[in-house]
Amino acid sequence: MPVAMHTASKVVLFDLDGTLVDTAPEIADAVNDLLKELGKPAVSDALVVQWIGEGARTLLRSALEHARVPVAELPALWSRFEVHYGERCGRRSTPYPGVRAALERLRDAGDRLAVVTNKETVYARRLLERHELASFFSAVVAGDSLAVKKPDPAVIRYALEELGATLDSALMIGDSVVDVRAARAAGIPVWTVRHGYHHGGLVGADRPDRFIAHFDELGTTLVP
Repeated sequence: MPVAMHTASKVVLFDLDGTLVDTAPEIADAVNDLLKELGKPAVSDALVVQWIGEGARTLLRSALEHARVPVAELPALWSRFEVHYGERCGRRSTPYPGVRAALERLRDAGDRLAVVTNKETVYARRLLERHELASFFSAVVAGDSLAVKKPDPAVIRYALEELGATLDSALMIGDSVVDVRAARAAGIPVWTVRHGYHHGGLVGADRPDRFIAHFDELGTTLVP
């Protein structure tokens, strides 16, 4: 399988859910814990995948709408969901094949790595810690780090500021149109993994610069 390489170090910004880690099973568990409390039927992992991408609050809103629970109850139910997801986070999720080895190669080659996710900070950091991935990343920019989140390019610019890096040294790796649009708006190249939570639409203006079938394709450093 071809390996992408270049001679200069880069800053690589990774999405988290659906890109580095398959989190849908445990998110579904937390959703179903809450739905059970509410006397509502459980939902499938596949359905929950459709709700992932814009942070836990937006996901919970989608779950409540699906279960025909008034969205006005979301603020009161959020604390219960936090308890359930706090217990589940990192328990039934798994890094995708080749993730750890790829991060090691990039780090050892001198590339600087960061996570840019719409997931809330507490869950993003907990997930990285529980899967022993946190040490690879010099920054974590989450869905509550700023007043906006992906696809707003401000989050990418903020991540680069945190690292003291420039746009011309950066690459975004994600799994969805949200990642592509954020990168395009910021003016940096973007690759997407073939796995993950695409929600379709990676065509036309939303087509990434490259698709990654497996993390083994990421060599010591990266270029399109």
